[in-house]
Amino acid sequence: MTEAPPRAALRETARGGMVGLLGAVVGAAGGFALTVVVARALGPETTGVFFIVVALVTIVGEITELGADTGLVRMAAAERALGRTGALRHLLRTALVPVAIVSVLAAAVLALLVEPLLPVLFDGGLDEAELFLYLGVPAVAVWALRTVALAGTRGLGSVASFALVNNVALPAARPLLVLACLVLGLPAWTVMASWTLPAVAAAGVALWLLWRVLRRVERDEPPTAPAPPRRETTRAFWSFSGVRGVAAAVEIAIIWLDVLIVGAMVAAFDAGLYATTSRFITTGTLVLAATRIAIAPQISALLARGAKPEAERLNAVATTWIVAGSWPLYLVLALGGPFVLTLFGPEFAEGATALAILSGAMLVSLLAGNVQTVLLMGGKSSWSLANKALALAVMIVADLLLVPSHGIVGAAVGWALTMVVSNGLAAVQVRYGMRLRLLPSGPLKVALGALVCFGGAGLAVRAALGMDGPAFALMCASGGIAYAGVLYALRSTLHLDELLGAVRRGKGRREHG
Repeated sequence: MTEAPPRAALRETARGGMVGLLGAVVGAAGGFALTVVVARALGPETTGVFFIVVALVTIVGEITELGADTGLVRMAAAERALGRTGALRHLLRTALVPVAIVSVLAAAVLALLVEPLLPVLFDGGLDEAELFLYLGVPAVAVWALRTVALAGTRGLGSVASFALVNNVALPAARPLLVLACLVLGLPAWTVMASWTLPAVAAAGVALWLLWRVLRRVERDEPPTAPAPPRRETTRAFWSFSGVRGVAAAVEIAIIWLDVLIVGAMVAAFDAGLYATTSRFITTGTLVLAATRIAIAPQISALLARGAKPEAERLNAVATTWIVAGSWPLYLVLALGGPFVLTLFGPEFAEGATALAILSGAMLVSLLAGNVQTVLLMGGKSSWSLANKALALAVMIVADLLLVPSHGIVGAAVGWALTMVVSNGLAAVQVRYGMRLRLLPSGPLKVALGALVCFGGAGLAVRAALGMDGPAFALMCASGGIAYAGVLYALRSTLHLDELLGAVRRGKGRREHG
């Protein structure tokens, strides 16, 4: 039996994970609602235009982060763990000032390139495309400031700040604004404006929250060790973050580039179908995202202190939680796609095969857990960059070969290969390069239970009844009841006492706060 992780670290991860999970659930619901409202309101073709612009803005915005978000989580957590809180102000300035300058420059360049980009990204006859692109420019200007500031709050110990802004307020505001525009009968360009305006407001809120969290840390955690020289801090930060920035740009390109490729090589209609289908995959990573938010500063602090065994065990428990929360969802999506996609409109059911391929790839990738985060918190940003570059090359080659003849199914195969390659390489590097054991016993037990309960039940229901609304409900209900029994039987493997304790403590704080 695997030794339990340190209870303090596990409690902190459970508490942060629950906060992050609640935020991620709201964020996923908001993202799903936005996709439904946009798809139903605009139709596949204009939805394709919307998501092509969102893809472009997202890629450029992620590039302007320069890797400072990951660098700030890692170094802020490490400085706190080493008692060097006197270095935090300089660290924040080191991260935020270059990011702000590059973001404004990138927004200006994008505004100048709108006209040349139109014939490259769109297949003509789409009057909304030019205005949509211009409306995306302000989001580029503030994207990185929001992300890096919220990363700073995570590194300083406030998961709640990140969850509140990035996973609750922002994704909730967007579909509400879009819905208001549709109810009022406003033109299509207001949908794009409804996506951009909350991003601008969120950047201001994120900076304010970072300042508040910094003041609290400085008050509650006085330095116990001298701060390193500022030049040393700056050099260490950007030597890590610069490489990570390139890797992050490649990573976001992996997520969104295939939407652009489908739009350019096939049509905006197909891009709309594929973007809507593939958003299910990113929305479904809510448990992975929640545990990453919670575990990153914990892993960074443990590795900074040389506590490798504790980091191994903490990562293994977090991976078990990821599999427990995510495998049922992707099994349901793989089998229930023909029904689920009709929620966007009957024409979107054409994406069911692509959804099944991507869901299968996620099942494999999630068994690796947060290996990407462990790699980065261990300072291996150059390894991460190499992995992402190879994975992007795999996707581009697969898309160029498969998209012209197989459309969105070919794009799904390309992305699926990319996910497996990226996570597989990271897992090998964590195990043999960093010499951290991955301890797969717990995740595999939970995965087998989910496969039997949801995969077995889903195949039986689909074979007997097809896949409509009642069949989908029966698949989810029967699988859920059986799975609850599996989780109870594996309660010690899952450390459910820590998870339930985090819920009870959170409830107690709300009742007495």
